[in-house]
Amino acid sequence: MKVWVTRDEPPDGPLCCALKAAQLDVLHEPVLLRKVLTDARSAIASLGPDDWLVLTSIYAIKAVAEDVARVPKIAVVGEASRMVAESRGFRVVLVSSGGTSQDLFDELFEQSDGSTICYPRSSLATPPEIPQTIRMTCPILYETNQREFCKDILRQADVVAVTSASAVQAIGPLALPFASIGPSTSKALREIGVDPWVEAAEPNFDALASAIVDHS
Repeated sequence: MKVWVTRDEPPDGPLCCALKAAQLDVLHEPVLLRKVLTDARSAIASLGPDDWLVLTSIYAIKAVAEDVARVPKIAVVGEASRMVAESRGFRVVLVSSGGTSQDLFDELFEQSDGSTICYPRSSLATPPEIPQTIRMTCPILYETNQREFCKDILRQADVVAVTSASAVQAIGPLALPFASIGPSTSKALREIGVDPWVEAAEPNFDALASAIVDHS
């Protein structure tokens, strides 16, 4: 089975490697191009140990300034993000139980208790609706742009692997089965009228590869 890898990664990136390890053929054709604009040091440095730093992607976790990000409490979307954040020495206190960014913010707003929240985000990410009682900053951490992809990929691929809402929006609805990495990506697919062919049991690359194999 030929799997179209749409995420912004090199041919030897983590998703490509996970798919190859599962004996799947990889078609590497990213639809996004990301560029870090800042490490958000100034915004994060103002946070104390009772404040929150929200990191909704592994890309964001790796981009923020490590020393100042070790001070506040960290909130992330899934277990894969938790592992990466903790490997950088971050203090992960909240992992979304629902597996989406919206779930994470809903849970966080319930327990913020007057603390400040910092959400370094992609240029394409829309900040959540913020309750009046919440103090929140949303600096743009990295730029995400849609990348023109070769349309020949549509004839070659058997399945499209998508790992973010941004990738879903860049591709749009297709007459190809979509393999989703998790609830947020599946939600984005349904918003454009596409039901995921399969969703990974856990939001990580190995689970996505396994789900594709199991349903092929």
